[in-house]
Amino acid sequence: MEFLQIIGDVVLKNFAYVFPVMAIFARVSLLAFMLPGLGETAISMRIRLAISLMLTWLLAPLVVKSGANIGIQDWGMSRMALGIGLEAFHGFVLGFSLRVMVYALQIAGSIISQSLSLTQVFGGGMTSEPNTTIGTLLMLSGVTLLVTLDVHILAFGLLVQTYDIFPLASTPDLDKLAYWAAGKSMSVFSFAVALALPFLVLNFIYNLMLGFLNKAMPQLMVSFVGMPFITGAGIVLFSLSIGSILTVWLNSYQTHMAGLY
Repeated sequence: MEFLQIIGDVVLKNFAYVFPVMAIFARVSLLAFMLPGLGETAISMRIRLAISLMLTWLLAPLVVKSGANIGIQDWGMSRMALGIGLEAFHGFVLGFSLRVMVYALQIAGSIISQSLSLTQVFGGGMTSEPNTTIGTLLMLSGVTLLVTLDVHILAFGLLVQTYDIFPLASTPDLDKLAYWAAGKSMSVFSFAVALALPFLVLNFIYNLMLGFLNKAMPQLMVSFVGMPFITGAGIVLFSLSIGSILTVWLNSYQTHMAGLY
């Protein structure tokens, strides 16, 4: 306890020098916890924290050397705490911008499962909440593609560049960020619907045929006849189109990354 008290006194007396490291760690850790591949729930919390600390020590000399003199010697503890909160917000925005395209696969998987009458098949997914089997398969395939293409290295390069746009402990333009986040969320949802469009068309044709068949033969239990058909035909269509879905999604993700740069 005495050792911790001594360390605490030293840190408080030299908090102006410790603050930049803590602020950088706040931005890096939020990015690491949302980055595709590294931010998955299957990765241990300790591993993500260790990677965040190592990235902080790599990034701290670059940020401090680049002239990030923000005059924190005159700051109080409350202002420094606010600065760390702003840094965490910057990391969240960057992590969201890299993570939002993965949500498109999750939404597309939910739509496909709904079209194939497989929404009741839930399991342990890559997120904290359970997902459908098709959604988990799409997300796992997409994240695997991103990791093999070294997106985590590109994300670190993008993190370094963010200090030119959002300097250390700077206040962001919330109006522009809110407009960008809303527009990106709408575009991601429409993109997810476009990925699942063949299955929506198949589901529409299936229900149309089922309606005609029910009118022609009211005594026939059309749901027992049609459900195996829509599930089997949908699985065949999914096995034929999953390569194209992932290719289109990966090209869109690369365009999205280029826009961030």
